[in-house]
Amino acid sequence: MSYSKELFEYALGILNQRRNDAKAKASARKTELYRHLPRLREIENELAGTGMELVHAVMAGGKDTKEAVAAVKSKNLTLQQERAALLHHAGVEANYLEPVFVCAKCKDEGYISGTMCDCMEKILRDEKLRRLNSTSSLSLSSFSNFRLDYYPTAADNNGISPRKRMEDIFKLCQQFAAGFDERCDKNLLMLGATGLGKTHLSLAIASEVIAKGYEVIYGSVQDLFRRAEDEKFSREGTSYDTLEALLECDLLILDDLGSEFVTSFTTAMLYNIINTRINHRKPTIISTNLPFKELDSQYADRVVSRMIGNYNVLQFQGNDIRRIMLSAR
Repeated sequence: MSYSKELFEYALGILNQRRNDAKAKASARKTELYRHLPRLREIENELAGTGMELVHAVMAGGKDTKEAVAAVKSKNLTLQQERAALLHHAGVEANYLEPVFVCAKCKDEGYISGTMCDCMEKILRDEKLRRLNSTSSLSLSSFSNFRLDYYPTAADNNGISPRKRMEDIFKLCQQFAAGFDERCDKNLLMLGATGLGKTHLSLAIASEVIAKGYEVIYGSVQDLFRRAEDEKFSREGTSYDTLEALLECDLLILDDLGSEFVTSFTTAMLYNIINTRINHRKPTIISTNLPFKELDSQYADRVVSRMIGNYNVLQFQGNDIRRIMLSAR
């Protein structure tokens, strides 16, 4: 992923805070230990002084330089051994006085020999996804609080009740989440009127997948596409952060397809997202209140064709659960 200057500044701020916290805690440990072990402070000061002693010995030159350098090194080693013995006697580890960084590899600098460290990459990715998901309620829906008893038990013309259909959909969504892999051919298209549980189940999947450590973007098509369009036409010379994230995240959940203002731009973007993610085997979930006939008339044939050919279509049935819940209060 590419990142904006603002995101880089955010990540560097986090790392700077981590370094300061680690150093402050190390300083506090030192102060406390010095209070109980005054000799330890003396040793630390003497060790700091051996550096200058070594410099002076080298710069003095002469035939005794080698012996002088050896003497300073011997003194330094003796002091280190005494310090280690004091710490051992006090029951603390040898590195007790050193800062404990969140990332031991880069010491919370963010870079190792000019290459971005994994820890900084994670901060950037997590924050980018958090901002894209800032308007969703990923924590409010789960499989455990999904109510199948709200669905009617009366059979339809095919002899199957809405509850039975929803039981099957519920199990399939659970299986999708349980067996999730960011490189698979699983895609879901959730169809059905408003209030039938499409958003609830897609959020439940998102929560489970996020808990496994995968990157998930959830949002309405209207909101996500508006952000991508604003970036394209309002931020000349910058990368298209939102579109790139929609193409690359492990799981993309596009909610409420059909609520957006359909233009040639949004239709082309929708096809690009669907087609690219299929080609890269990146799972996608799309929910819509529109029936197939309206999807066909609202979007280009190639868009609907790609969905039909590559998505598992889930037809939600029943009564508006939101109204049922409100009337029960």
